[in-house]
Amino acid sequence: MRVSIISLFPDICQTYLQTSILGRATEQGLLDVHYFNPIDEAESAKRVDDRPYGGGPGMVLRAEPFLRCLEKAVQGSGRETVLFFTPRGDLFNQERAQTYAAYDHLVLLCGHYEGIDERVALIAEAERISVGSFTLTGGEIPALLVIDAVSRHIPGVLGNESSREETRVAGGSVYTRPQVIVHEGKEYAVPDVLISGNHKDIDTYREETV
Repeated sequence: MRVSIISLFPDICQTYLQTSILGRATEQGLLDVHYFNPIDEAESAKRVDDRPYGGGPGMVLRAEPFLRCLEKAVQGSGRETVLFFTPRGDLFNQERAQTYAAYDHLVLLCGHYEGIDERVALIAEAERISVGSFTLTGGEIPALLVIDAVSRHIPGVLGNESSREETRVAGGSVYTRPQVIVHEGKEYAVPDVLISGNHKDIDTYREETV
């Protein structure tokens, strides 16, 4: 999958996407990430923001630099979708992650300050997506969240397909060795059912602790 991140601060994303599972997926060519910085597309003095029409605090990111980035991002790409992150968007969930994994190309618009001029989303026919009922400083964290969740559904990214919790019974509480930990004189043991060898009982336990 190709992923295009349009952001004023691409370094935030690069560090995360170059490590662990996503880093390996990138090295193997399973995930092809490109960055487009609106600052590089600003016409004068690298100015990408301006005061909002109607007044109010803060600054709004101008449409033109983002639209130029968008035009470069979609050149020659395949089946694509553009995501515009906003707390007023449709809630991102597991079903959407699976749907987006079927696309050839995801384009992620990361805002900052008071947001991106609304006309960018209109022109791009972008899907307005929220990652939760809260407000963040910028769109980079939502972008990383979406990439992480979507990439798990790309064949080969996890190596072992059974690693996906969605395809197996996975409890909310997990344990590993040692079997007993002693802390401040008190013993904390692995639940007996997990060392019983009875897979039916183990699956039942995990379903109950989700």
